[in-house]
Amino acid sequence: MLLLLLGGGVGAGVAIASWSYFTEDLPAIDQFEARQFETTRIYDRNWTLLYEVSDPEYGWRTYLPLAKITNNGQNMNLVNATIAAEDERFWTNYGVEPLAIVRGAFINMTGRGSSGGSTITQQLVRQLFPEKIGFERSYERKIREAIVAVQMTQTYSKEEILELYLNTIYYGNRAYGIDAASQAYFNKHPWELDLAEASMLAGLPQAPSYYDPTVNMEAAKSRQRYVLDQMTNQGYITREDADAAWNQLLDPQTRENRYNLAPHWVNFVIGKLEERYGAEKVYRGGLQVRTTLDYTLQQQAEEAVNAHLATLAPYDASNGALVAMLPGSGEIVAMVGSADYTDDAISGQVNVTVSERQPGSAFMPITYAAAFESGWYPGTVILDYAVRFDTPGAPEPEYVPVNAGGVIHGAISVRNALARSLNVPAVRAIDYAGVEDTIAVAHRVGIRDGLWRGTDVYGLALTLGGGEVSPLELTNAYATFANNGRFVPWTSVLEIRGPDAEDLQLFDPARAWAGARQVIDPGHAYEITSILSDDASRRPTYGAGNPLEFPDLARPVASKTGTSADWRDNWTVGYSTDLVVGVWVGNTDNAPMRQIDGIAGAAPIFHDFLVRAHDPAFATTLAGPDGQPVPVTFAQPDNIVEIDACLPTGKLPMPGAGTYREITTTKDRPVVRCDQLTAREAADLRLALADLTVNGSRYTPEGITSLLAYAQAVGGGIGIPDNPVEPTPTPTPTPTPTPTPTPTPTPTPTPTRPPSTPTPSRPGPPGQTTTVPNLSGLDRAAATAALRAAGLQVGSVVPVRQSDLPPGVNINTVQVGQVILQSPVWGVSVPTGSFINIAIRAE
Repeated sequence: MLLLLLGGGVGAGVAIASWSYFTEDLPAIDQFEARQFETTRIYDRNWTLLYEVSDPEYGWRTYLPLAKITNNGQNMNLVNATIAAEDERFWTNYGVEPLAIVRGAFINMTGRGSSGGSTITQQLVRQLFPEKIGFERSYERKIREAIVAVQMTQTYSKEEILELYLNTIYYGNRAYGIDAASQAYFNKHPWELDLAEASMLAGLPQAPSYYDPTVNMEAAKSRQRYVLDQMTNQGYITREDADAAWNQLLDPQTRENRYNLAPHWVNFVIGKLEERYGAEKVYRGGLQVRTTLDYTLQQQAEEAVNAHLATLAPYDASNGALVAMLPGSGEIVAMVGSADYTDDAISGQVNVTVSERQPGSAFMPITYAAAFESGWYPGTVILDYAVRFDTPGAPEPEYVPVNAGGVIHGAISVRNALARSLNVPAVRAIDYAGVEDTIAVAHRVGIRDGLWRGTDVYGLALTLGGGEVSPLELTNAYATFANNGRFVPWTSVLEIRGPDAEDLQLFDPARAWAGARQVIDPGHAYEITSILSDDASRRPTYGAGNPLEFPDLARPVASKTGTSADWRDNWTVGYSTDLVVGVWVGNTDNAPMRQIDGIAGAAPIFHDFLVRAHDPAFATTLAGPDGQPVPVTFAQPDNIVEIDACLPTGKLPMPGAGTYREITTTKDRPVVRCDQLTAREAADLRLALADLTVNGSRYTPEGITSLLAYAQAVGGGIGIPDNPVEPTPTPTPTPTPTPTPTPTPTPTPTPTRPPSTPTPSRPGPPGQTTTVPNLSGLDRAAATAALRAAGLQVGSVVPVRQSDLPPGVNINTVQVGQVILQSPVWGVSVPTGSFINIAIRAE
């Protein structure tokens, strides 16, 4: 029939020639399906749909088999409505209606009349190959379209053609195909549509913009009535069914922003997908991307950020960010890039978790890890005083770091210095380890994109946050500490499926853990964890019950705060055994806040989220790489031992000296006796003692007594050899019975309560001891006489004011010139001849 129409009565030869002409350069039929673009979808780890990636030049599409569209024939509403409206003889024609073609040819030649609609197959041909069929309104285009329609009918079954049509045709609002349309307008899949919804959608392809029910419901209802009438006339439904469907109230929606959950996360993932697969695959490839995010946990993170950020407005803090990951696999389970993605006032679309900011003292654990690699251990004692560092080539010839509030802490252990976030000891640590080596450690543990500008650019201030890092990478670095030194890079995708359900990418947590590299000594990482989870050592700075303590969580938490220069950023980063969390608070434009630090800004968010995350509902998400619950306590490496350390110096104890318990690696345990110094250490002590005479008012009482105890333990540091010999015998380390030992801090002397372990002093004759008398309220002369009567000597005499004293000690209990504190305290037994240090009320 079509050949006869083409021949127009001229002859079969002309008809055949015309067929050859019109089929020249036509694409092969088997290319039809391959030319379909499909929408990529981003899901969370539990297959919650977060976002549909829309091709900017097209829209949304998901290809569905006809059997799925109809639920295996159980819901034929959409199919019947489409055939009734568009092509009532679809099941029996050859892809064309010959009389319609003749009518169309006549109209094109005369310009009079209406040609009517094309068949479903012809509409499909126009959608698939518009550039081949042509765009002009002409007899030739109509014939060309008909030829391809017949060719398609000869190649495909009617079911296959209908499937292609329903997955290809445009329904308006950037929805291509019936699955995209049914979800765009009714948030349903095609097999869930009722008769009213199906009849409305079936009427859209003829004029999608005009019949758009979201903007022109009157026209859409008119078209729906036509479709229902056609279905009735063709016997698909009864008149009662048609009237009921037409009278049913519908509330179609537009698709834009329907699925726009966790937008920072979605954009982050799309960027990574484009890097790996290219934009074409991401925007048109129909990928099904199951990410590592737990959207329910993400909501908890968003709530925690916004709830606490609302209280920080008086401090000019407008924004917050949070990232959380599983240490054993690197899976990111929450990412809050800003407090409000839609708020332009805070530049809400900026994802701060991947933006480089100054971390403040949250960088310190990396510094101390580098110092441990160079020989320090948690009991190493650092002299905190107004130390000066030469800075050749810098604008200022000297660098003099200061602690918060300008306070000086004297002789302090690494454990207490890091736990209390003291600046001067941290600078001394990076000076000891070396800036270059510290940066190398940072790169190994997870700072991969930051800190590449060179050693000279950062200098010693790096340890105080002088180099920029992103919250994501710093959190990944802390995960390395949680993993006892094994680096597992963060990951964002669990699996990617192609449009045919084939696996393109599949993440295996167990394999990720098995392939993790040991980038720092497990013992050194554990030492960092031990310090960061030591609530007792942290309390002198932050107080009891601070946000870094978790009494109700029934598990240890290691954490560190940070505050950058001029109060521009504050941080809290930390971890339990199963979750690592990084929190940032500040302003996206880097504007300063009003004197709020990490413990007050970021730490409450950190605390709140960590508690929320350990709700039993998230137990599956927080499981280890093997799918099993992660042990509650941090695993102690085999190379960690517990030793007795000399209380004043952190070195090996000597007879009569006070000791406390501390952890160390087997290779880093002290080999120098308590009373021994190198020449460098002796020089450092002299400078510290000299500084005490100048800046004594800035020292804490504990700082004064600790420095004096250190000095008397080593005899003032005079004449000590530069290379001390290891004492004999060396104490045998005792294995640690508990995973996180907490050492007894250097006691602060008080006039009424003796410490459990006295501060050591120089011993008298072997075997002879005496009791320290109570010197409180005595002047210097009377105190000296009382000590001599007890067989003791006056050590250091330090003038103090009320501001130098710890809380609870009232200087008004004594007169000017009288003793207010002493060390060791009265009532303890010490060797005869020991020195007793006293603090006297200054004028």
